[in-house]
Amino acid sequence: MTEPASVAWIGLGANIGRREANLARMRERFDRHPVHIAAASRVLVTRPIGPGAQPDYLNQVLRVESPQSLRPEEWLTLCREAETAAGRRPTYRWGPRRGDADILVLGARGQLRVDRSDLVVPHPELANRPFECALLAELDPDLEHPDGWRYADRAGIFVRQ
Repeated sequence: MTEPASVAWIGLGANIGRREANLARMRERFDRHPVHIAAASRVLVTRPIGPGAQPDYLNQVLRVESPQSLRPEEWLTLCREAETAAGRRPTYRWGPRRGDADILVLGARGQLRVDRSDLVVPHPELANRPFECALLAELDPDLEHPDGWRYADRAGIFVRQ
């Protein structure tokens, strides 16, 4: 089996509209040439982090691979296209969303770092989001943050029993 040239671990979320359908639309965007979904976590219901009363989120993590080498900005463009496909419209930070697609980690072992004004990878909130750590660990229990801690160790109550 040939190793993929690029791997991204993408976090999906939706808390308004037809949440399941919105996640499906985003998954479809990550399953088109030149990328494909190599693995998908379960869908988890989580409470919103943002301000005000909001509906619960549906969250999922995908391992997306490409035989072509993709730059971080190309992965970011794919995320924005997936959000658009789900019907996302601009709101406010941590506001309700029809679709949210974030690059959580880059690289087959999650080893790559990006630190730019428009993109930080690993996602800077991962350590504060045990649900995303649990979904990453579900796909790869040995996956580590570049700082050396395992996502499985930060999964908290979201670990599958």
